[in-house]
Amino acid sequence: MLQLIVFLLVLPEVSSYPNGAPVASCFTMMPKHSGTQSQLDRSFFQVTTSSNSYTPGQKIRVNVTTNNAMEFKGIQIRARRADLNSEEFIGTFDILGNTNKLTYVRCQDMPQSMVTHSNNSTVSYVLVDWSVNQNVGPIVFDVTVVKSYLYIYFGIKSAVINPAGTGPFVQPVVHASSVSPLVSPIDWGLCGKSKGCLLYPRYCTGGDCKAGVSFYVNGSTVNFELMAKADGYVSLGFSDDMIMGNDQTISCATLFDRVSIQHGFNHLQKYNSRELKNNLTLLEAAKINGRICCRFSRPVTMAMDVAVDESEDGATKKLTFNLNNKHYLFIAWGKVYTLTDVLGYHTEMPVISETEINFYDVTIYRGSVMPNLIRAHASLMATAWMGFAGLAIVIARFYKDGFQDKKFCGIKIWFHLHRISAFMTFALTVAGLVTVLVKLDGQITQNESAYNHMCLGFTVVALVCAQVLAGLLRPGPHQKLRPFFNFFHRFLGFTALVISAATIIYAYKISNFSYEMQTFGEKTMAVWAGAFTCLLILLTGYRYFAAKVIVGRSNSDEYNLDKMSNSPEPDESSPPSHILLAVFIAFILSSLTAALVMTIFF
Repeated sequence: MLQLIVFLLVLPEVSSYPNGAPVASCFTMMPKHSGTQSQLDRSFFQVTTSSNSYTPGQKIRVNVTTNNAMEFKGIQIRARRADLNSEEFIGTFDILGNTNKLTYVRCQDMPQSMVTHSNNSTVSYVLVDWSVNQNVGPIVFDVTVVKSYLYIYFGIKSAVINPAGTGPFVQPVVHASSVSPLVSPIDWGLCGKSKGCLLYPRYCTGGDCKAGVSFYVNGSTVNFELMAKADGYVSLGFSDDMIMGNDQTISCATLFDRVSIQHGFNHLQKYNSRELKNNLTLLEAAKINGRICCRFSRPVTMAMDVAVDESEDGATKKLTFNLNNKHYLFIAWGKVYTLTDVLGYHTEMPVISETEINFYDVTIYRGSVMPNLIRAHASLMATAWMGFAGLAIVIARFYKDGFQDKKFCGIKIWFHLHRISAFMTFALTVAGLVTVLVKLDGQITQNESAYNHMCLGFTVVALVCAQVLAGLLRPGPHQKLRPFFNFFHRFLGFTALVISAATIIYAYKISNFSYEMQTFGEKTMAVWAGAFTCLLILLTGYRYFAAKVIVGRSNSDEYNLDKMSNSPEPDESSPPSHILLAVFIAFILSSLTAALVMTIFF
């Protein structure tokens, strides 16, 4: 079940950039190397300036050095306002020493607004000049140093550089709203009454949800309340479809006891870039009892400038997100990079609203972490192997004499049931494979946690195809190869069932599933395997008791569709085996119900 499920969700977070930081890192200043975390001790590096004040047009020399001759490979340097709007890039840089080592990055469509490395050669210092042609108030230089792929020093800052007092002070174009503590808890009881909500999982009501968002339109703005049970961040995405890419995002991220609110954009390449949060207002956030909670307001119609995908010159494009139109909502959560509020890639699958959301509506919407095709894949595979496969084995093994040699269309009833069950197992397995391949465009998973599931899944598909082919080519009842066919047909069938159970278990171990989903799935499979084994023991014991003690040994344990049973009919005192068959069918139905609950409620 669920072969190849998470290819789209587990692309490598970001590769290393030996030729310099990309435009997408302008705001975060954090290289998202896979497995990398920021180092705590930043005292190895110093940022010194030629002056602690500036005048418009004056060049300020910025020197980044190490105090112990440590060499490094990568760097990012930018200047920003010390207050009012710390997201605004200020001034331009000129590269001085190590001219072959450094290059410029065009951030916010401003040339030479950030400096980065141009190769991965090691240096012990970098030297640049910076200037601005107006009085923008106090400024600070932010620096990130990459010593190696795994050692990154984030959050290095210079002392505050103050204006010398000449020239009029130029206010920022937009004063970024500051984030206040959460004034009051989110009232989920108003969902469906005075505000719309998206809640997950399906059975929750608000406070007991793993994730949720509420919304209501207030004039020209939409007010949101967002919550998730997470350690690092929770992010809300607005999308025209159910596929991640070209989506506006608003995220709430933790750093120690502080929660920041960030504006971002999901690119088609499946990465998120941080953008200006100019139009976000009424910002409140806090982390309460292991849940990240935040409030914010955004205009109904909101424009944003985002970097063009794969653009090396910092070109931007203007996009407009209009909540007068219906959108799908995504809720994702995950960890931040250590000692930062920079969003890491979410390892658990995001919640996606099952329908487009009307933001003027006060309906309670539900979401799922499983796309419809993946949900269909899971349902088809569970029905095939937790249902029909077991029934095919039990009918062939224990009920050849259970219908008193009655026939339908010239063929014994037990064989009709066995053949139909086997065919349904084959058909549902093939359909399940096709659905997931269609969903993933035939791609093979790169997620290590899904690799075992994928390999076992293809093994099961191969075995069930071999079983069908063997059934079509089975030798006649009196041919010499018939005993070998009987043995290998039974062996392959039971082996396929055992491997299918292992495949389902490994599906629940895929890292993109939440802890609740993994626990529910593992418990379901443990109960199913235990109950199935107990029923097989009961059926075996019954057959031995009925055949040996009551009516004598049956000789019909062969795939002979014409020969009548040699066993006399059981007398009236014989325990009816149909009771155990009814119990087994009830077990199958309850198992399927439990297995399908996950695809419905998660």
